[in-house]
Amino acid sequence: MPGPYADLSHRFAFDERMLAVAVEGFTDATWRARPAPDVGNSAHWVLAHLAATRRQLARRLGAALPTAPWEASVARGAPAGEVHGATPAALVDDLRATGVEVRARLDALTPDEAAAPFGRTLPDGSTTVIDAARFVQLHEAYHLGQLGLLRRLHGLPGFA
Repeated sequence: MPGPYADLSHRFAFDERMLAVAVEGFTDATWRARPAPDVGNSAHWVLAHLAATRRQLARRLGAALPTAPWEASVARGAPAGEVHGATPAALVDDLRATGVEVRARLDALTPDEAAAPFGRTLPDGSTTVIDAARFVQLHEAYHLGQLGLLRRLHGLPGFA
C-alpha cells in the first residue's frame, strides 16, 4: 500500500524521466557550453547541482552516502564553471541511484519523521523534512526547465 508521500515519490521518478528527455542529443560541447561567455552555468553544472542536492536530501532522510569529490564543484559558494570528477553520464546514473534511495525512504517515512526539523531553513521557508523534500522536488523541476532552455539555445528541438 502506498504511503502518505507516494505522490512526492512519484514526482521524483518523473523528474528522472524528464531529465532523460531534456538532455537527449546533448554532445560533449552541449554539456560544457555556457549560455554566454562567463554568464550562467553549463548543462553539466546544472546536472551536477541537481545530483548534489538530491544527495543532500537522501542524507537527511537517513541514507549513508559519502560525499563525492565532484560535489565541491557545485557547493554553495563555489565559483561557476567546470564540474570536476564526474561526467554527465555518471551524474545521471548517480541521480537515478540516489532517487531509488530517496523514494524508498519517502515511502517508509512516518508522519513524525516527516514533521521533524530539516536542520536549516530552505529558500521557500521550509523547515521540516517533508517540506524540504517538496522544495527539493520543485527545485529539480526548475532546473529541468533550465536544461530545456539550454537545449533550445543549442538548436535542439523542444520536448514539450
